[in-house]
Amino acid sequence: MHRLFPALMLLPVTVLLAQSPAVPRTNSSAVLRSIPVGTECPIGFRANRQATPQILSAGDAQKNTPALGLHLTLDHQTAPAIESVEITVYGVSPKGQVLPTTQWAADTDTGNVISKSFQLQRSAGNETLNNADIWMHQVGALRWVDLNEIRYTDGTNWRPSGSAKCRAIPSNLILVGQK
Repeated sequence: MHRLFPALMLLPVTVLLAQSPAVPRTNSSAVLRSIPVGTECPIGFRANRQATPQILSAGDAQKNTPALGLHLTLDHQTAPAIESVEITVYGVSPKGQVLPTTQWAADTDTGNVISKSFQLQRSAGNETLNNADIWMHQVGALRWVDLNEIRYTDGTNWRPSGSAKCRAIPSNLILVGQK
């Protein structure tokens, strides 16, 4: 009985200390921003993969290959605004190939690389060019995008110098319900 008394005295103290004030829950969001791969870029330059559902019949597979798309984001907050950009998208052939086992081998194997250049203009009514969608056919996978030139609204332009490259490697993440 003499052990029960101290236990009964500690019980109310434990209950009081165990209660904590209610913390209001807030709806917070986080923004995931990828760091530009090319540090020589004068702007933030990112590429995200996008896809559209397509139905192909087995007989038409060679004639109508699916298109692969990229959503490009140009992040330039200061003046002057971007008038247009020239980019080159690199991919691999849709034909069967041997996959390299190392990253070095993947970067140096240019035998099956396909490239296509695009000239992207800002839309009428927009202050600047800040994003664009591009699509390529006859390609197995899109690997990287090089930014070749930026033309600003004040008439100036930027081009990479020497061996410097402004490159975006597409993220392998495709968000559900996004472009």
